[in-house]
Amino acid sequence: MNSSTSSSKITGTIAVLLTFLAAFFLFDRGGHYLITRLESAFYGEQDFKARFAEYVAEKEFNTLILGTSRTYEAIHPIYFRTLLNENAYKEAQFGKNPKYNYYFYKFFKAHAGVPDFVIYGIDYFIFNSHSNKRWLARLGKLHESFAWFPAISLLLKNKRKVEEFIEAVIQDWSRRLSPGNQHEIKDFIELQKYAGSLHKPGVVITERTRHYWKQNYPRFPGKEGEYLRLLLSELDRDGVTTFLVLIPNHLGTYRTNFNRSAMLRDLRHLQKGLRNVHILMLDTPEVFPLENEKYFINGGWGRTNCHMSRSGAKKFNRILIKTLRPFYNQRNRASSPEEHTGDRNQP
Repeated sequence: MNSSTSSSKITGTIAVLLTFLAAFFLFDRGGHYLITRLESAFYGEQDFKARFAEYVAEKEFNTLILGTSRTYEAIHPIYFRTLLNENAYKEAQFGKNPKYNYYFYKFFKAHAGVPDFVIYGIDYFIFNSHSNKRWLARLGKLHESFAWFPAISLLLKNKRKVEEFIEAVIQDWSRRLSPGNQHEIKDFIELQKYAGSLHKPGVVITERTRHYWKQNYPRFPGKEGEYLRLLLSELDRDGVTTFLVLIPNHLGTYRTNFNRSAMLRDLRHLQKGLRNVHILMLDTPEVFPLENEKYFINGGWGRTNCHMSRSGAKKFNRILIKTLRPFYNQRNRASSPEEHTGDRNQP
């Protein structure tokens, strides 16, 4: 075999190998790109941004309410209107965790302006949850960037996420067949009128057994804690008075989530150096009647997650508004011709 034939074979082998690698690269990147676009379309609300901008136009919301489903059931704009004569915009539903809330605040202030106050409902499990993809998608934050060379195979690198998307599609079809099993998803305009769910007897676990399961506290930063740090820092720079509100649980859940002191340490660490951030501990038996079953729709002994009922929310919002009123009064005095100053301490 002469040298020219050998060289030709080597060149051919290299060409085949390069062709295979190019085909693999294009298939892998193209497949990943297609899946991310399908996922964004599946979760996203294409008209949300435009509808939101239209809704807030010529409206003034001086208070923004953030949180998950516990805040969704516990804190309602109607009480800010009737008890404080203030307009509050509520953005609290299941799966709206720190990452989503960080990006939503940036979106909110771009369209509705910087609010005077932010109310953030704090959960015991705040650092143990990912933001729901549905909500991230409608802000365009489900896939923040597309990098071509972070790994040999993007499909393999993101195998778990691809599987989650396929599972979500299957679950969506299951929910369509049995709609009673899904989370209630209110349109953001309807959400502003929501005032809570009715209590159903027998749902809350009110009987304490000798041995009941206890929930360890998931420490900061957890899954999205750094986004909460970013959010609080940005709110403080913007001069927004921010309240981290600890929402009451039924006494059984309060005891089940036994390591509350660790949560408070993390919150105080995040608060440190931020003069506009306040922690409101409104979840203790001294502040709210935690033992009253009718004030909750679920939870209890051995249950780590608990939501308020409509009657519980009514009582809680009166306590919350009473606590907040001095801050709103201080804001009103500061905006009057004669300015007054005040401290950051909780009344």
